[in-house]
Amino acid sequence: MRIVVICIGFLIFAVAAYGADGPHKEIIVNALKYQAWSGQSIDFPFFSELQFQREVRSFKKINGDEFISVAPMVISAYDPTSAAYELTSFYTAKSPRTHLILNYFIPHTSLLISAGYDSGSDAEKITVNASKFIGLSTFWRFSSQSAVYILVGAWEPQGVTERPCVDSYDREYWCANLTAWSDHAPMESVQANFVNLKYELRF
Repeated sequence: MRIVVICIGFLIFAVAAYGADGPHKEIIVNALKYQAWSGQSIDFPFFSELQFQREVRSFKKINGDEFISVAPMVISAYDPTSAAYELTSFYTAKSPRTHLILNYFIPHTSLLISAGYDSGSDAEKITVNASKFIGLSTFWRFSSQSAVYILVGAWEPQGVTERPCVDSYDREYWCANLTAWSDHAPMESVQANFVNLKYELRF
């Protein structure tokens, strides 16, 4: 289970996993709301995403979707009666993956800056490159009942490199289903950007 916990005063936000639509944006909106409506400043850094996980057989994109997920065992896609081969050792990361976003309100302002880092993963048959994040968020109170929240953020492109399985005849295969490596389309790099505008009217 992956859990992210952030404390602001007596408010506690807890969410699981990470992805393009959260938990960063959800936590940031809550932080902006707290400062906008309470009149109190959040004057300490806080995490909106924090995760340490060793990836095994499943490797994530920066937006939380999967690059690849493989079964523990595989047989040739060309011959369903062939012997099964173990894949777990090929797709086990050598070290835990670090994923975090740290946030800080510039003192005496409504401007929140965010910086993040994802270490990526490296296994025998796949490498997910590291990536960095930068974000800016703010709010405007228009009246005693309304406010607007703006969030902007971007992860730099996160590339992935796959390596083939090779048989005793030096023939190359895509490990996930043992089809010809020459037929396998390479995975594309991923860049996760967002611009969110939220209007709130309280009655």
